[in-house]
Amino acid sequence: MSEIHKLTAKDLDEFYHLYLYAFNNQDSEERRAFFNDRYEHSKVYGLLNGDKLSSGMLSIPFKVNFHGVKYKMNGIGDVMSYPEFGGHGAITSLMRQAFADMRSDDVALSYLAPFSYEFYRRFGYEEVFDRAVYKIKNTDLPRVKLSEERGQFLRLPLEEAISLIDEVYENNAQSRNGVLRREDWWWHYLGLKHPRWQVGVYLEDGQNASGYVIYEAAGNTFKIQEIMYTNQLSYQYLQRFICQHESMFEEFEYASGDPKGFPDVMANLYVVNVKIMPYMMARIINLQKFVDTYPFIQKVKSLRLGVKDELIPQNNGIWRLKVNVNGTSFEKISENERNLADIHLDIQNLTKVFMGYRQLIHLKQVGKITGNIESIQNLGLALQSESPMLWDYF
Repeated sequence: MSEIHKLTAKDLDEFYHLYLYAFNNQDSEERRAFFNDRYEHSKVYGLLNGDKLSSGMLSIPFKVNFHGVKYKMNGIGDVMSYPEFGGHGAITSLMRQAFADMRSDDVALSYLAPFSYEFYRRFGYEEVFDRAVYKIKNTDLPRVKLSEERGQFLRLPLEEAISLIDEVYENNAQSRNGVLRREDWWWHYLGLKHPRWQVGVYLEDGQNASGYVIYEAAGNTFKIQEIMYTNQLSYQYLQRFICQHESMFEEFEYASGDPKGFPDVMANLYVVNVKIMPYMMARIINLQKFVDTYPFIQKVKSLRLGVKDELIPQNNGIWRLKVNVNGTSFEKISENERNLADIHLDIQNLTKVFMGYRQLIHLKQVGKITGNIESIQNLGLALQSESPMLWDYF
């Protein structure tokens, strides 16, 4: 009989060996360092078959910034089983336990990186984050002119750059659409996991960073992991720094957390290849908590939402929503989601529209939701519509 256990430091070695086997990874001092750090900061679940660990999963507590609202979010990672124990509902059992614990901890959201979108849709997750991947040959890089020369530019290993760049990341306009609020331990973890990452930092006043680029050398490719800038001058300095590597690399690549492609920054648009790629998934864990503090952008006339959530029954039902000058009113008026409502939708599509990934009217047109047009337009105009962004992976 299999039992779910919350694992502790004494279980680390057994969990680590399951991780190595399940993902066909090789042991190394470097891998062990970042794995131990992630394990230490996670809620760790294991399913035992007798006295042997057969399946496991991490639930990593984070906070995210969603248009100024700070939500608790748990990232799911290292979902795994030994092959001989697969196919018996182990992952479903682990997910249910993790969801229950998240609700007890007042967690509103959960993110994960799927090996299969279809598989994780069974657990209420849906595609919410995309990436724009840019590729350009070194011979096609633009010539960058600075509007003025001022300040200082540094090149540092990530670990040494953190104290300079963390505020640029935290306060950036691109760090408000559902991104992680990086705590000190997570910055340190990124350094452990990616020891080859370098950082170019622009100090406009010679002391405080106003822009940075995280990158690494990958063979003949200059791979950019992240770019954050605060003004035109910092943008120019970062561009120039990247282009100064043209003689060292044949190709330049950037996978941006902003899913909108911007090929128009080039004089000749055909020289840059831009692909929009699916990235990570999300799901609402506590619908009440998520909507109560949601940053609506205008009033919502009273309407009823019929929400279906097969894994978290507390989210199921008919909810009455109203937003006015007195704030947000969101209350469950029926446990049966099939009762009369102005809009009917499941938790996946509700997550997509409330996080700004898709518009309600679009989901109505493609048959993903049902409801009357007036209510759909009423609610749709009040929801955040900027594309969600995510720069991290777990």
